[in-house]
Amino acid sequence: MVFYFTDISEPDIFKIYTIKNMNELNKKKSAFSEEDQKYMKLAIKFAWKGRGKTSPNPMVGAVIVKEGRIISQGYHRQVGLAHAEIEAINNSTEPLDNSTMYVTLEPCTLYGKTLPCCSEIIKHKFKKIIVGCIDPNPRINGRGIEFLKKAGINVKIGLFEDKIMLQNEVFFKQIKTKTPFICCKIASSIDGKLAARSSDSKWITSEKSRKQVQNLRKEYGCVLTGINTVLTDDPFLIPRKIPGDSSKIIHAVRSKKFYRVILDSNLRIASNPGINIIKTSGLAKTIIFTENKNNSGFYKIVKELHKKNLDVLTVGKDPFRGTGLDILKILKILYQKYEITSILLECGPVLLESFLKRGLIDKFIFFFAPRILGGDSNYDMFPGLEINRIKDSMNLKFEKVKKIGNDIIVTAYPLKNKKHG
Repeated sequence: MVFYFTDISEPDIFKIYTIKNMNELNKKKSAFSEEDQKYMKLAIKFAWKGRGKTSPNPMVGAVIVKEGRIISQGYHRQVGLAHAEIEAINNSTEPLDNSTMYVTLEPCTLYGKTLPCCSEIIKHKFKKIIVGCIDPNPRINGRGIEFLKKAGINVKIGLFEDKIMLQNEVFFKQIKTKTPFICCKIASSIDGKLAARSSDSKWITSEKSRKQVQNLRKEYGCVLTGINTVLTDDPFLIPRKIPGDSSKIIHAVRSKKFYRVILDSNLRIASNPGINIIKTSGLAKTIIFTENKNNSGFYKIVKELHKKNLDVLTVGKDPFRGTGLDILKILKILYQKYEITSILLECGPVLLESFLKRGLIDKFIFFFAPRILGGDSNYDMFPGLEINRIKDSMNLKFEKVKKIGNDIIVTAYPLKNKKHG
């Protein structure tokens, strides 16, 4: 596959919802002072502290300033706990009247697990609220801003909106489409080989890159792969402090819902009881999707897997190809039944192409190692797309390029939701 890189518009998933009378929104930095920019950058930094813990809520940070001094700050620590605005208010040891709050996302007006942020802001007589981005949740979507304005509070909108939308890409995608955000992680040689001709893939990238993958897994609701990867690599698919050591599980797994999802049409996993996925089934819920064989032998296998803390769900064949499992149905089940809003795709080329051809991948993270494997291989990155002309290639936008050890990490987004194949 050939990628033709071009720098045009942002991906569709970053289109923000708008409210009425948006002509008052000036997105240019010149609409805000240097002080405003400094405090909002700090609020964005605080918001990142909630990474991997707030789903299905967004990451939000807040900073409160009075007479040129920061008097408090807060962030949304995890789902069910106080929103960033409330935490910042509660953290203050000074009166809040006539102060300014910088908050990355629009304050809410909803009664839920926490109090409405707007009511608390009004109660404490804030003078000004600077909001980075409007909340795309249809139940909010500008209502918080209008509520504050009607109470006489000066509200300005749009400071670093693009950065905040990128920060909350998972939230924006799932709240708009009711489907999970899908990030594809790929580790390869510099010439695009996922493994050597012998199928050996340990280790293409460095230990530093592998540790980075452990941290990456913390940010997503589940890791999804195919049975071929499970049987070939015998992975754990759980965030770990040390790659290869299942005894040192990162605390995030125990403090939130984390899932492993395996596509296994013929339940081959049942014939391999010694693999790491089964041995660590008590550490993270594992979901197996398979075809319904509708016989006593099949149901006996399913019952045995249930005893090992594995959920086994049946889906039909993929109507797109007439073979394999119905990926769209699987995504719907993961979102609706398990409330999974984000997926880290770690799989081989066949399953990867199934997602790619349907335009289901929202983000790529490539780990490129300084190795050349060359030659014929069944483990090319995208061998089955059969793109023969540059004009038919999939356009990506490089968001970030980073060097880690001797490896290069490239974060990229598809610019068009184009189906290939």
